[in-house]
Amino acid sequence: MIEPIKTKNQEEEKTFPTSKKLRNWSSYFKEFLMLFLAIILGFFVENQRESYVEQRSADVLAQSIMEDLDQDRESLKEAIGYLEEKDRKIVEYIEMLHGPPSSWDTLKIYQYMTKVFSTFPFSSTDGTYSQMKSSGTLRYFDQSLVNQMNAYDKQMKKTVFRDGLVERAEWELVPLAATILNFEVTGEMRFGRPPTKEMYLKLKDQETLDLFINKIMVVRTMCGRSLEEYKIQLDLAEKLASSLESR
Repeated sequence: MIEPIKTKNQEEEKTFPTSKKLRNWSSYFKEFLMLFLAIILGFFVENQRESYVEQRSADVLAQSIMEDLDQDRESLKEAIGYLEEKDRKIVEYIEMLHGPPSSWDTLKIYQYMTKVFSTFPFSSTDGTYSQMKSSGTLRYFDQSLVNQMNAYDKQMKKTVFRDGLVERAEWELVPLAATILNFEVTGEMRFGRPPTKEMYLKLKDQETLDLFINKIMVVRTMCGRSLEEYKIQLDLAEKLASSLESR
């Protein structure tokens, strides 16, 4: 029986089938590797782009927070100086009221009372922090720096709360003060106009005076606590500003 003649290609396929399969698998692997590397490179480039954008945004936000802190520090220093002066005036006022009425300086009584009722509440410039908190951009900063920002904001709430207590103590003093002092004169002096009416006191008795002094002391106590909060706030502002500058 005569066998069919095999062609050259048939001989090669029979002789080298494994070698051809290996070449095919090698080609597939190279294509897969190239695709894998392209995907990894794409992720890397995108991550680098996002990191760059976040870093630039963080720089802009840090500068904005620094500007807010500059305003806060200036306002806090003014508020601290004001409360310290107010405390000295209240002490002088109380010393005068403890003395005999015949020795009272009527003009100073009204000047001191004007100081007791005047306030210098501190209002923070927290627009940037509030925006960052609501937009989630706080994540652009290190956690230690975020903790400082949160601590500053938390202290701010305490400071504002203390300011509210000062104002409440001052308003609670008004009805009693109105029974003792001529507030028309006080108002004229507050706006820098000379009194147009004769100054006078409407002091009824020692018990009323003692109550009046006690109410003034409450105002002084509240102011003292508010002063402490201002100083803590200023210290936190200084530390936060320093951390932002060295980030």
